[in-house]
Amino acid sequence: MHRTLGIDLGTTNSVTAWMREGVPVVLRNRDGGQATPSAVGVDPLGTLLVGQEALNWRSAQPGSVITEVKRLIGRRWDDDLVQKALATRPADAPPVREGPDGTVQVRLGTHWLSPVQVSAVLLRRLRKDAEDAAGVPFRRAVITVPAYFAEPQIAAVREAGRLAGFHVARVVQEPTAAAHAFGVRTGEDGLKEYATVLVFDLGGGTFDVSLLTIGPGHFSVAGLGGDNLLGGADFDAVLDGYLRDRLGGREPNGEGDAFRIRNAAERAKIELSGQDASEVVLSPLGRQGGSWAGTVRRAEFEQLLTGHLRRMRETVEQVLTEYSATPEDVQRVLLVGGSTLVPAVRRGLQDLFGMDTVSDAVDPMTAVAHGAAVEAGLLDTLDCPSETCTREGIPVDSDACPACATPLLGPATVDCPGCHVPAPEATAACPVCAADLSGLRAAAPAVALVTCPECGRDDNPATAAVCGDCDTALDTGGLKCPGCDMINAPGLSACSNCGSDFGTALAEQVTAQPIGMELRDGTLKVLFPGGTPYPTDWHRIDDLAIRGDNGTAVRFNLWEGRHLRSAQRNDFCGGFLHEQPEGLRGDLPLTLYVRLDADRTIALKYRIGSGDEHGARLRRSVVSASVGRKAAALRAGYATFLDTWRQELTHAELDALTEIADDLAALGRGEPVSRSLDGFLDTARDTLDLCTRARSAQVGAWLISRGGPGLLAPTLLDDLRKAGEAVKDARETMDTEAMRTATERVETLWPGIDPAVRTALYAIRFAEQDSYPATLRTEVLAARDALRSAMASGDRAAQDTQLVRLGRLGEQGRGQFAEDRDLTTPTSVLPSQR
Repeated sequence: MHRTLGIDLGTTNSVTAWMREGVPVVLRNRDGGQATPSAVGVDPLGTLLVGQEALNWRSAQPGSVITEVKRLIGRRWDDDLVQKALATRPADAPPVREGPDGTVQVRLGTHWLSPVQVSAVLLRRLRKDAEDAAGVPFRRAVITVPAYFAEPQIAAVREAGRLAGFHVARVVQEPTAAAHAFGVRTGEDGLKEYATVLVFDLGGGTFDVSLLTIGPGHFSVAGLGGDNLLGGADFDAVLDGYLRDRLGGREPNGEGDAFRIRNAAERAKIELSGQDASEVVLSPLGRQGGSWAGTVRRAEFEQLLTGHLRRMRETVEQVLTEYSATPEDVQRVLLVGGSTLVPAVRRGLQDLFGMDTVSDAVDPMTAVAHGAAVEAGLLDTLDCPSETCTREGIPVDSDACPACATPLLGPATVDCPGCHVPAPEATAACPVCAADLSGLRAAAPAVALVTCPECGRDDNPATAAVCGDCDTALDTGGLKCPGCDMINAPGLSACSNCGSDFGTALAEQVTAQPIGMELRDGTLKVLFPGGTPYPTDWHRIDDLAIRGDNGTAVRFNLWEGRHLRSAQRNDFCGGFLHEQPEGLRGDLPLTLYVRLDADRTIALKYRIGSGDEHGARLRRSVVSASVGRKAAALRAGYATFLDTWRQELTHAELDALTEIADDLAALGRGEPVSRSLDGFLDTARDTLDLCTRARSAQVGAWLISRGGPGLLAPTLLDDLRKAGEAVKDARETMDTEAMRTATERVETLWPGIDPAVRTALYAIRFAEQDSYPATLRTEVLAARDALRSAMASGDRAAQDTQLVRLGRLGEQGRGQFAEDRDLTTPTSVLPSQR
């Protein structure tokens, strides 16, 4: 039997839990704690530090420890939320920068990692500790996310889980998971048969409010609200600023001062949840090693929180209003997240909903992880994760998809010794830092043994579904009945023995914000309004069209957010490019079908005009829209160059340029490429420029050295010939440095050539190649013959006359080239409203 790990991947702390004998059990980490700080760092020797050991090291080297990376995951550098999050980081936090693909990168030791990779490092440690504690391998996971996470953030969390070696069976909203943990059963404790429950989830970095409807076998999310930049870390920040003000103008510029002040603020916040005052001592402080001591009172702290508390209450009231509910309609308020321990937070909720309505029956620090484990126990089927397979409803005990053989279990992983990002066992080299991984093997957890309740056999592996002697069913990860204590099979929300309701079921969740498609005018065509329950059935949209304008592709871009007038101000969900090389002409109707699956993944089907129906697999691009546009424009330049000069290019040039052009085309479609994007566009632009110059230099050197005798100095012609041959040799092997040197040599000789002679020789060459219209070609060839006659007779005046004549004809030919050449490049178009 494959066991699934429930993971609360928190901003400040992370917790794991699993279903053990029918109840959710938190798995302690290697330090014996229930929660693992979401901190990742390295020491001076490059040793990985995770959790409390990373926080301990932060006092010595704050810049080497990454915290609160969840606020950055799945977001782009130019996202307003990212810039706001970075503005609240301590001054001595690890360096961050914009990645070459427009995302965020954080430095861990000597390496720059994405938030996904940092989260994978943390998840890998959580997995290892959980396996050691439970004695079973966890190759599947249910991971929770804030309810207000958009599609890109959900996709990023799923990718982090995959990197850590999990098959991510489900991504669940944190408030929904927490409600699982509370096990609210209607008909008990005065609750109505169908109860309205509000989950107030205030963690370290995010704030969510969910309004749920719960009944026998029914569990649905009715409304959502939240703030991805509000949590305990922000409480720490206001206390940090308050302490700095209390220093009386003293500049805290000593090594480690920023860490000590932020650490003292966090400690004071925690103490003020249980007492009226907190004594703060800052020492050493400043470059001279002074100290400061003072008292922070709860009333002062609560005054600092006035703005945050107001924002929370406004969010709660907004959710109630959108659902047409009043505080009196809510039968339970469930407190989730460590920051709900702040008395002012609880007092505000009690004032709004009443003292008896607010419940803290479950530890708010572990409620979400408990709920993730319960969600795992409610799952009896899986969906195939393959991009090309749509198989659903696969039995949860399957190892692989029966349709396409895609594994439904995560691989065994190893930690890279260089950058620490996990990679599948037997990977030859780390895909991040290229470190050798060939000799590394994953360590298997110590196997736990269980006793059969029927025959007493005590050496059954914990992963076994039945006893090895008597075939009695063992614990398979389902829920325990609160009535008769029977441990049920996974997937049941009511007891198979006595029929008792478990007080929870797989939730019907809703979208937090509108999801729509970008239109040609830049607006957002809403496909799924905010509050749409999912999974959904396919539904058809008929009011769209494609206005061809000679385009050769249709681009489907989907965004999530409330900015309906400007699609690109929202979060990018994914894109798809339908290519139609024969071109799009006129106005064509677009028929679109859309649906959301259980993980809020968007599926599309479409038909353009009377054409065939197509399926679209959206790509959640790691490529920013600006990078994609630049890549597409540069790809057009490559296409023009290759189409124009293909017959004149060497094999080496053709291979290199085609490879770069293919990668540019992929970036233009929003797809990732195997090469690093760091400087790629600049390199690609430079390569095209060099090849253009080199081809021109070689042709020009050959042309002038061949047609120049009698018109130019012999020494100049000999130098041109040698330089042109050097360019040719370098082009044969695509030796870019040699090409650059030889090309620059030709270009330094160019000013020594009489412009009239150069223009005349080029005009003659184009005419001889039949590149000019017939009339112009005849004139140029006649002028050529006259020039040769004048050269043979030594008539300098006649030579000058013909050179001037050829110059005029060459200019005329250049103008005709501009008129005749089709400079249009393939373009993509966005759908329009009919």
